[in-house]
Amino acid sequence: MRKILFSILITIFSVNIFSDDHGIKPGNVVAEFHYFDVTDPMSFVATVDKFDASSCAQEWREKSGVNIGLYALGGGSHSHLILVVYDDFDQMQLGRSIFGACQESAQMIKSMDTSSNSHMYYNFVTELALESGDWRTDTVFANVDIKVESGEEAKYLKAWVDFMESQESVGSFGINRILFGNKYYTHMIYLGSNSLSELTNSMKTAFSSRDYQTYLNKVEDIRTNVQTRMAQFVKAYPNER
Repeated sequence: MRKILFSILITIFSVNIFSDDHGIKPGNVVAEFHYFDVTDPMSFVATVDKFDASSCAQEWREKSGVNIGLYALGGGSHSHLILVVYDDFDQMQLGRSIFGACQESAQMIKSMDTSSNSHMYYNFVTELALESGDWRTDTVFANVDIKVESGEEAKYLKAWVDFMESQESVGSFGINRILFGNKYYTHMIYLGSNSLSELTNSMKTAFSSRDYQTYLNKVEDIRTNVQTRMAQFVKAYPNER
């Protein structure tokens, strides 16, 4: 089914969209988004650092190829995001098995209860459906959580691609498909940059354009814009050291 949908998207978007390194192309990573309401940032980061230095974390990185990023959030009920990225779902499955079997990871999770409101914790699992540019080189993002009506993904992605192709980007952008944890939203769009002022100016220009109005007309019956959050890079815990 997934291969059929991918073939449909290729046909809809046309070959030239994917042939340019600077254009929109299929994504190639899967990720876990872990949201926290942190009450003691220094203690929270120290807890993650302690786990990162453990033998469990080393095994996790070496065997699954996982990369982790810590981000500070604005514009919502959560203050921090831990982004856990794998190359594919096989690596994610392996990584989750290793992480879940470690005493050090259990200790980290327990310690996080003292530096965050545990009842606010939330997570979802995604695959990067489409992307442009390299989000790994950007440090500030606008993350837009949306809900697309069931069965309307291909139509929505076509409208989104048409709109994004009409705009000049200051950095990376893409759309994540939420496969697990999609009670509230089905996709997360990101717009990345290394300058918050450039990012916000680009957004204001795009939202005031005629192309944006055309996009809204196409998706008004199939997409709900749930919320927009800012994410700013704090620290990386990379696979390669």
